[in-house]
Amino acid sequence: MEAARILLIGRNPAAPSSVATTLTKHYTLFTASSGKLGIKLAQEHRVRIVVLDAISMRTPGDRICDELRAALPTVSLIHLHPGPKLASQSQADMVLLHPVTSRRLLSSIASLLQDASDDLLICGPFVINRTRRTLLARGQETPLTPKQLLLIETFFSNPCTTLDRRTLMEKVWQTDYIGDTRTLDVHIRWVREMIEADPSHPEYLHTVRGVGYRLDIVTDDELAFLPAK
Repeated sequence: MEAARILLIGRNPAAPSSVATTLTKHYTLFTASSGKLGIKLAQEHRVRIVVLDAISMRTPGDRICDELRAALPTVSLIHLHPGPKLASQSQADMVLLHPVTSRRLLSSIASLLQDASDDLLICGPFVINRTRRTLLARGQETPLTPKQLLLIETFFSNPCTTLDRRTLMEKVWQTDYIGDTRTLDVHIRWVREMIEADPSHPEYLHTVRGVGYRLDIVTDDELAFLPAK
C-alpha cells in the first residue's frame, strides 16, 4: 500500500529540515515554495494533506491558507502558525502554534487521515484505530488480527517500559504459561514488519534479553521545529 501523499509548503521546503525529514520518514512527500505552486502540485498528485509551514516563511500565512482552502476544498490542511495573533482566523483544519514538535505534527496528520469518529490510540508516530482494527505506521494502514491489536495496544499503553514475556502472555493470550512462547515471538516479528523500516535492526521494538520486549519512542521527536534562518 502506498504511503499517504503529503504536500509541504514553506521556505526552501526541499532543503533538509526537521519538518521535511520527519514527513519524508513516514509519508510520500511533495514540496512547494509558494501557495500557487502548492495548489498545482496538490491537484496533480492528489495529496491527502497540505502542511503550510508559515513559521519557516516568517509570515502568518493567512492569505496563502485562504487560497489553499478555496482551491483545495476537499484536502485536509494543517497550518504551522507563528501565532498566537490571528491564528483563530485560519481556515485550516488544524492550526499548530510555534513551537511545533514532530510528534505533535505526526499525531495531527494521523488524526486527519482517520475518521474523526474512530477510536484512536496514538503512540509517537503510530496510530491504532480500534474501531477499524488497523495500524497506521510509516504512512501505511495495515489491518490487524485481534491478537495483533491486543499486543500492540499493550505496548502503546506502556511505552519505554520493559514488558516481560509472562505479562505479555497474560494480557494477550490470557495465560501465564511461558513454557512455549513461539506464538509471542511470531507476533513480535509481525509487529516489527509493520512498524520498522528495517525489522532486522529495530528502531522502536527492542528485545530485552532474558526478559521480554520494550517499545522505545525516539526522544528526538520531542524537539521543537525551529524557524528557517
